[in-house]
Amino acid sequence: PDDEEKSLVDLVAKTLQEKASREAAEGEEKRMQETNMAKEAELKEKEMEAQLQSKPAVDSSLEQIKKTTSGVGGAWKAPDEKSNVENYKPSRGSWGAFPRPKNISTAYGGGKRVGAGVMSEAEEQLRMEKSSQTTKERLQAYRQKVGIDVQSEKDHMEEIEEALALSGRAMQRGVYDTAVSILEKVTSYCSSNSKVGGKVFLELAMAYEAAGQTTEAISVFTTLTTSRNEEVKFNAKRLLYGIEAINFMRNEARDKSFFKQKSSQDFIDATGFANIVDNFDDVYNTAYVDMDSGSRLYKRLTESVVRTSREARLILLQATNSGEVDRLRIVQALRTINRDFIEAISEEKQARAREKLEKSRPVVMIDGKPIKRSKEETEIKDGRDAFSPEQMIENLNGEWRLQLVADKKGDGVRFFNTTTAWQIIDASAMKFESSTPAGFMTMEESGKLTFEKPTRTLKREEQKKSGAWLGDALGINAGVTAACQQIMSADSVLCIMRLADEKALDDDNAKDYFSVWRRVEKGTFSGK
Repeated sequence: PDDEEKSLVDLVAKTLQEKASREAAEGEEKRMQETNMAKEAELKEKEMEAQLQSKPAVDSSLEQIKKTTSGVGGAWKAPDEKSNVENYKPSRGSWGAFPRPKNISTAYGGGKRVGAGVMSEAEEQLRMEKSSQTTKERLQAYRQKVGIDVQSEKDHMEEIEEALALSGRAMQRGVYDTAVSILEKVTSYCSSNSKVGGKVFLELAMAYEAAGQTTEAISVFTTLTTSRNEEVKFNAKRLLYGIEAINFMRNEARDKSFFKQKSSQDFIDATGFANIVDNFDDVYNTAYVDMDSGSRLYKRLTESVVRTSREARLILLQATNSGEVDRLRIVQALRTINRDFIEAISEEKQARAREKLEKSRPVVMIDGKPIKRSKEETEIKDGRDAFSPEQMIENLNGEWRLQLVADKKGDGVRFFNTTTAWQIIDASAMKFESSTPAGFMTMEESGKLTFEKPTRTLKREEQKKSGAWLGDALGINAGVTAACQQIMSADSVLCIMRLADEKALDDDNAKDYFSVWRRVEKGTFSGK
C-alpha cells in the first residue's frame, strides 16, 4: 500500500509539471505573435507617412478643413503638433500598438459637453448672464407687485421718516389725534408688506388705539397680520390680541353696573344721604354710609339696586299700585334708565361730531383699500326696544294712561291707579290731546307737537286748555302737563318721560321729574 501511494503522488507531480511547461510555451508563442504584429503595424504606418510626404502640398484652407471636424458634438480642432505633449507606446496592441498621448482628454480637448444645442464657453457665459438678469427682473417685478419694494416709498422717504418722527413725539406727549393726522398723510405712499410701510401702518394702528378709534385700529392690525414682513406681522398679531382681550374684558367679562362703589354711589344719590349733614348746624364731615355686609343700609342697598335697563323695565311693569314694589326701587329703576338715556344721547352727539369730522378727512388707504372706519351707533340698551328717533316717534302714536310720577331723588312716587290721567298722540299729524286731574277738577289740553330728534324732546305748542286753570297756575301735576319733556323710552307697552326744562335738569330735588305711561286701546278714554 505504501508503494501504491508513492507512485500515485509521483504521477500527480509529473502531470502538473507538464501542464506548467505547456502554458509557458503557449504564452511565449503569443508574445512572439503580438511582437510581430506590432512590427508589421509600425512598418505600415511608416509607409503611409512616406506616401503622404511624397504627395504635393495642398491649400492651407483644405489643410485646415482636414484638421477640423463638425457634427453633433460641435466644432473640434486638432491640437498643435508642436505642443509639448507627452506620448507613450503601449506594450500591448489590444487597442492599437501606436504612440499616443498619456492624457488623451487633455490633448484632444476632452471634457466638453457634447450633444444638440451645446454652446461655446463664451455663449454659455452670455446665456448665464442673461438668465441671471431675467431672474433679477422677475424677482423685482414680484417684489413690486406684492408691495415689498415700493417706488413711492423711495421717492418720499424723507417725508415718511419725518412723519414717523413727528408722530412719535406726538404720542409721547399724549396728542394722539395729531399723531393720527400726521401718519394718515403718508399712508398713500406706503405698503403694508414693506419694512418702512409696515412700520408706518403699525404706528398708525397704535395711534388709532390710543385715540379711541378702536375699529380703525383693529382694521389696520388685521391687515398687518398678513404682512410679508415677519417682524411687522408678529407685532400686529400681538397688539391685535391685546385689543381683543381688552374688549372682551370690557364688554363681556364684566358689567360696569356691578361695581360695588358705583352701586353704593347710586344709592346715596337716590336717597339723598349725601346731603344729610345739611340738617345740622355744625358740619364737620360728609355723610358716611356703612357698607358692611351685615349693616341695615347695605341690606337695603342690595335690595334696591337696579343693574340694567331690562331689570328697570320689569320693575316699572310691576309697579302698578302702591305696595307692589318698594318706592325706592322704583326711583332706582327710573334713574338707571335715565343714566343709560344720558349716555346714549352723549354717544350720539359724539358720533355726529365724528361723522362731521370724517367728512372733512381724506380717505386713508392701506394696500389700495380704505381703512374701515368706525360707525358709531347708539347702543340700544336692554329694555329700550327702539331708541332711534324715527322708531320712537312711531311708537308714541296711540293712547296712553299715566301709571305713576316720581321725583328725581328719594322715594317720592305717586301712583295714578285711582285717578285717571291720559293723553293721545297722533304721530302722523303731530297733534295731541290730554286730560289730567288737578285737585277736584280736570284739566284738558290739546295742541300741536314738535319732536327734536337729537335730544328726543317732545314739545307742546299752541296749547288750548280748558278747566282747572287754577291747578295749572298753582303747578299741580306740572311734571305731567309740562310743555317740554324728553322721551327716554317708548315701546309697545311703556312710555317713560322726564322733564326737559333747564330748571328741572339742574335741580337734584326736582319733583314729578319722571312720568311713566302705559299704552291702552285707542278710544278707551278719548272716546268718552
